[in-house]
Amino acid sequence: MEDILSHVKYVFQNAPFGIVALDAKGIIIYTNPQFDSTVLSSEMSFIGRSAYQVISELIWDEGVIKNIKRLITTGKPFYIMVETLSSPKIKGAEFVNINGYQLHNIYILVIALESGSFKRESRYKKVIQSASDAIIIMRGGVITSCNPAFSNILKMPVEDIIGHRLAEFVEKGDEDTLLPLKQDHIKEFAARVNITTRKGRRILGGKFHSIEDRPGTAMAILRDVTEKVSLEERLVRQNQDMAIINLMSETLSSSLDLEEILQKTMGKLLEIMDIEMGWIYLLDDKRNLLRCVYYHGIPQDVVAQIDELEVGEGIAGSVAAIEETIIIENVSEDPRLTRLIVKELGMRSFVSIPLKSRTRLIGVMDIASYKPRKFSVEDKRLLATIGIHIGVAAENALLFQEVASTSEKLKNALKIIWDRNNELRNIVYTVSHDLKNPIIAINGFCNRLIKSAGSKLNEKELEHLKAIKQSGGHMERFVSNLLNLSAVDMLKIQSERFSIKDVLDDVVKQISSQLEKKRGRIVIENNLPAIESDKTRIMQVFSNLISNAIKYSHPDRNLLIHIGYESQGGVHVFYVKDNGIGIPAKHANSVFDTFFRTYEDIAEGTGLGLSIAKKAVNAMGGEIWLESKEGLGSVFYFSIPAEGPMLGESE
Repeated sequence: MEDILSHVKYVFQNAPFGIVALDAKGIIIYTNPQFDSTVLSSEMSFIGRSAYQVISELIWDEGVIKNIKRLITTGKPFYIMVETLSSPKIKGAEFVNINGYQLHNIYILVIALESGSFKRESRYKKVIQSASDAIIIMRGGVITSCNPAFSNILKMPVEDIIGHRLAEFVEKGDEDTLLPLKQDHIKEFAARVNITTRKGRRILGGKFHSIEDRPGTAMAILRDVTEKVSLEERLVRQNQDMAIINLMSETLSSSLDLEEILQKTMGKLLEIMDIEMGWIYLLDDKRNLLRCVYYHGIPQDVVAQIDELEVGEGIAGSVAAIEETIIIENVSEDPRLTRLIVKELGMRSFVSIPLKSRTRLIGVMDIASYKPRKFSVEDKRLLATIGIHIGVAAENALLFQEVASTSEKLKNALKIIWDRNNELRNIVYTVSHDLKNPIIAINGFCNRLIKSAGSKLNEKELEHLKAIKQSGGHMERFVSNLLNLSAVDMLKIQSERFSIKDVLDDVVKQISSQLEKKRGRIVIENNLPAIESDKTRIMQVFSNLISNAIKYSHPDRNLLIHIGYESQGGVHVFYVKDNGIGIPAKHANSVFDTFFRTYEDIAEGTGLGLSIAKKAVNAMGGEIWLESKEGLGSVFYFSIPAEGPMLGESE
């Protein structure tokens, strides 16, 4: 950069026009003497300052800054002319021409001043004629000269403009803005005026200045800001509409009572729109009829005349048929209003809006005013949006009413189901309890008979007796499991402090004979905690999970069961991992179902063990889940809240 900057200094040091060099950040790195001499402060230094800040201090036109930013960003050169009459810091100039271009990694601004007063008007003629902004010279407010830019805005030839007052081209209400132009000593002022052209309204904004040595003579430099103002107005309107829609949404969401919704909504809408009366129809699909359900501002004796409408009848009926808003700005001249009551009430303007939910027409809302009203495109859009909001809210309220009307039936049905479930639980528990003692007796007598008379029986009789004993044992285990399953649901949670290691020691003792038959081994981690929970249910869970692992061990390898623990926030998580035959993926979601058995022919079972484990875990407020790979083994996880289960009956 230093080499390029040195070259710039050498070339432009004695140039007859101003030079400013910038780096890629817009920082001034060089100014030549000609530029420095044009600023009313010979001590002012610009080196090291932001060009954007310096320019905003010297001239008012923001277009210069935009062009410099674009030059640095894209490298695209620019040319712009701006007036400097409004800048007391620029010496002896009414206009400044600025050229910007890129030189390697430096950005050069060439600044040529058009100096002197309008005694030498020909000097500025070329500049004025080529300007993109409208430039107007006036004396006493009468136009004496203007450039093609102003002529193009008005869509009139220059000769038809000269000699007329500028006030003649502005809309009513803006004339007072231009009154200072009639004075001999005109003070600088900024203004925005609406100009009437042959192509419609245009909005011009800029500054008005007095001309040196010419009392009563002024120059205006104006820019067409129509699109900018239009955008600003749209943004303001959108913000207003959003505020209205949010207000309506709050009103609509404040209740599920249909009458209250309609009352609040209608009142708020009429207030916002400054309209005196309104009424709402809801659609009766079965009868294809609109029925008036709410009204505001209408005399009582008139209500009966607007009570019902068929779809297609009148304005509201037409809106229901086409599902589009109808706006009538002059009631007296519109033949579509067939009901005389509307005109007799003295209504001047009328709007009918469809109320639609996401899927269907809910009804129609009519609003009317005694004052004539003009409805813009934005008004129509807002009314349509409000119609959708009301329609959705009304549909929700209607659905709520339907649900509310059947809620008692649902409550009664749920109570019946709950009572029957409890009844079934009691029956299962009672039957299982009553069966247990006879089965135990049968098994006991069977054992005695084998011991006392086994030698006297022939082989076939002994075989039958052993089959009875085997079936009795199976039946005893089945009934015990049923009792355990019922007990899980019926017994209260008994919370106490105990060690998981102690629980596992007891469980392992109980199933030691099963483990020895499968040549199995259990590995228990050392980090098992003491917890606050239901000890009996925890024993049930571990007992069933370990027994399940033993029952479905792999025939080709010694059984290994691994029991572990990890803490996850406020939850204890335990797992029982085995190297057995695993569970097919298709059965993973069914293994906890009552009486479900993955393998019918591999081991005896009732299909209740895992169901009991799940009910026990759920009763303590926890969850149980499975990870398994067929042929490799399974891992059963279950979680228990760290703070302990809630005391009371289990769910």
